[in-house]
Amino acid sequence: MARDSSAIWHIVENLWGPITGANIELTGQSASVPQTTIMASTTSSKEFLQVIQNRRTICELSKKPILADDALVQYIRQLVKEAPSSFNVQSSRVVVLLGDQHSKYWNEIVPRAVSASVSDEALETMRPKLQNFAKAYGTILFFEDEKLIKTQQEQFPMFASGFPTWSLHASGMAQIYTWSGLEAVGYGANLQHYGNLTGEMLKKEYSLPESYQIQSEMVFGYPEGLAQEKAYNPDHERVIAYGHSA
Repeated sequence: MARDSSAIWHIVENLWGPITGANIELTGQSASVPQTTIMASTTSSKEFLQVIQNRRTICELSKKPILADDALVQYIRQLVKEAPSSFNVQSSRVVVLLGDQHSKYWNEIVPRAVSASVSDEALETMRPKLQNFAKAYGTILFFEDEKLIKTQQEQFPMFASGFPTWSLHASGMAQIYTWSGLEAVGYGANLQHYGNLTGEMLKKEYSLPESYQIQSEMVFGYPEGLAQEKAYNPDHERVIAYGHSA
């Protein structure tokens, strides 16, 4: 579905500043383009709210390009870089799958992993949904590095029990930064959770450290449909305030 690109870029430039390119290593090959600088700048509360309100689950996605792959990867890197984490541990790790690797994930890796847990009949029922994900532009795999979490637990034993939970918080913030950032430049996205089935296969496929634990998969692409209507619970049930300033 077409969007007002001028309005989109006005919002994202206010949020992040200019995007100009970078020296980026992509799928093992170096792509040399001008240096990218994505700088945070002041944005109004109205523009910020617009970005997060526009961030919705969209399942009908296509491979129509919006950003060139090198600029896209650099943009995702910046979004993840700015996501907060407890004690600034920066435990979130991201793998971006594009082109044939994105298609391979949904057409080969996920079906193979699912087939070990369900009947052939159930897999065939699921296959159209997986094929629909493959029609999108790419997939972002979100991991947390447990090695860093264990290091923090050793360094700060008083807070040891909290670090696994705080790691999930960090991953969630990296995901929402990325999702909102993609939305701001015109992509649609949806979040999936097949990682409990594919995690070990991904480590072998991409030679990832054993300490990487997958959290979710973000499927993204050019939006070809609208998000479903969203129902909201009453604000007063979700946010409660006590006291007031003098």
